[in-house]
Amino acid sequence: MKQWIELSRQRCKDRGMDPTRISSAGIKLSDNQLQVEKERYRDILAVIQYFAEKILSLLAGKPHLILVNNEQGYILDSYGDEGFKSVINNYGIHAGIKCDEEFMGTNVVTLALQEQAPIQIVGEEHYHEMLGNTACYCVPFHFPMYHNLSGTIAIMTSVEHHNHTYLALLSNMADSIERELSLRMTNQNQNLIQQLVVNNMRNGIIMTDERGIITEFNAYAEKITGRNRESVIHTPVFPFEHFGSYFYQALKYRKQFENIELSFRYSLDQKNVCLFDLLPIINEKGEILGAFAQFRDITDRVVLERQFINAEKFSAIGKMAAGLAHEIRNPLTSIIGFFQLLQKSNDPQKFQNYVGLINTELQNMKQLVSDFVVMAKPSTPERKAVNLQEFLKDTIRFMDSQAILKNTSITAIYDESLTMAWIDPAQIKQVLVNLIQNAIDSIDKNGFIQLSTKMGANNKMFQISIEDNGVGMTKEELAQIVNPFFSTKENGVGLGLSICYRIIENHKGNMTATSRKGIGTKFEVTLPLS
Repeated sequence: MKQWIELSRQRCKDRGMDPTRISSAGIKLSDNQLQVEKERYRDILAVIQYFAEKILSLLAGKPHLILVNNEQGYILDSYGDEGFKSVINNYGIHAGIKCDEEFMGTNVVTLALQEQAPIQIVGEEHYHEMLGNTACYCVPFHFPMYHNLSGTIAIMTSVEHHNHTYLALLSNMADSIERELSLRMTNQNQNLIQQLVVNNMRNGIIMTDERGIITEFNAYAEKITGRNRESVIHTPVFPFEHFGSYFYQALKYRKQFENIELSFRYSLDQKNVCLFDLLPIINEKGEILGAFAQFRDITDRVVLERQFINAEKFSAIGKMAAGLAHEIRNPLTSIIGFFQLLQKSNDPQKFQNYVGLINTELQNMKQLVSDFVVMAKPSTPERKAVNLQEFLKDTIRFMDSQAILKNTSITAIYDESLTMAWIDPAQIKQVLVNLIQNAIDSIDKNGFIQLSTKMGANNKMFQISIEDNGVGMTKEELAQIVNPFFSTKENGVGLGLSICYRIIENHKGNMTATSRKGIGTKFEVTLPLS
């Protein structure tokens, strides 16, 4: 280092420079050029200023000035003691001038750039006498990962405050600046990737901090909510009508929400339907950092589902109308035929027979229409307390005669814990009679039908099962048993099970069936106790 200083002083002598005064700077940047350079080093200057202020706060009470130069030696900025800055300004040393030997004589900036090594020049080691009361320290920097920029950082102070540790301090400062720039670049890249991902997602994204202040609001969130990002960023999320309360619960009680359906109406004929998910963001210490929400637009799916449901409804109505028309047409044909016979016959006995047959067909039509009405809109259950075992025994006695004709036995297994149930006895009896009758009809001979009851696990529901060893059903047949006018019986109308399903549904229960062709069928009716 001493050798470099001596060689520099010798060069100054050889140039015939006057050591008693600093000549005017031969090379300096214009105001516009200085601004361009400062913009090029903008992030570096920002980080250096941050560390410079920390160092100067530690050295408070002593005159210190920190200078930043670019790779050519031009001063870009300075921080520190204003008195010191004023003194060197009088020497012509300020932002925009180039620190070179021809202007400043022997100086740390020129030597640090030339030798690419830390340099200190103290007192009379300077060539110019007016710098004899200063101690200067300088380290070069080079940040390849940050646009490959180079330069120097220097500290000036008075000779009495000279300290050899300043070079180590500047070297550590340069290393810290490089790490900070690297971290910032990584964060910038991550933020860029995040912004690209977030802003181009086909989902709406909203993020808040732990206080519920919105920190992210992507383009799709703007589209869904109809709110502009600039108007909501850094404002509370809670006033949002559709989802503000969910954010409150997530941040206050750490609740998670998934697949909440929200509707956003923009006009009478325009509405968006979204599935809303919300998660609290929690760090490894269990502290709430904020909340993350996403909206998945399902408007197209909802529209298609509604169109499909409407199509299914119209299809079902068509099938039901066709089935009803078919079932009514048969007795009507018979009635018309009997009327024609009545017109041609004068036999009183035949007249009575034809009238009886007509009445029978009309009663069948009346029953068919009544069943259809019950199936389409069953009456509200008139619930009352019923002794379940007595009720089921009466139902079995009522069906016993039908079973005996098929040489079939009906047995029952009762859950003794089941005593009273709150049901409509007439409607539930209609269901059980229908199911037992279907079981009897499915058996050729020598069959069995087993009825059993069971209390639900939560003691709020109970189950009645009816199982037979009849002909059973295929999977295709089982899938259609609830459809009106579908029947596996040769002369069946196909309304019985539809009525059963509607009655059980009105009781807030459910009915399921399992069956295997050639093995048998089992129906399970689950009902609330009260």
